[in-house]
Amino acid sequence: MTETPPDMWWPSPEAFEDLTVEDAEYGFVLSAPDGTECAEWLAFWNQDANHHVQFEEEFTEVLRQYANTILEKHGEAENESDQQSSHRTETEDDSSGSQS
Repeated sequence: MTETPPDMWWPSPEAFEDLTVEDAEYGFVLSAPDGTECAEWLAFWNQDANHHVQFEEEFTEVLRQYANTILEKHGEAENESDQQSSHRTETEDDSSGSQS
């Protein structure tokens, strides 16, 4: 019988200050100094293949959601910037026509 890992849990937000993420050829390498909450969290999710697979899936999903949020905000910022630029152009055209 294969034991399934518990539901994904995350350390406190402050614990992520100790997290180091390095880009590797095959993905990311996550580490934290020994004795920190973040190191304990990483060790828990790396204790066996089942835990590691679950962690990898959850962590990747969180990164994907974050990237989508950033892209959506960036798109909104571009749209606002475009609207402001066109509004400024219209204003400049209108004001230049009223000058004598």
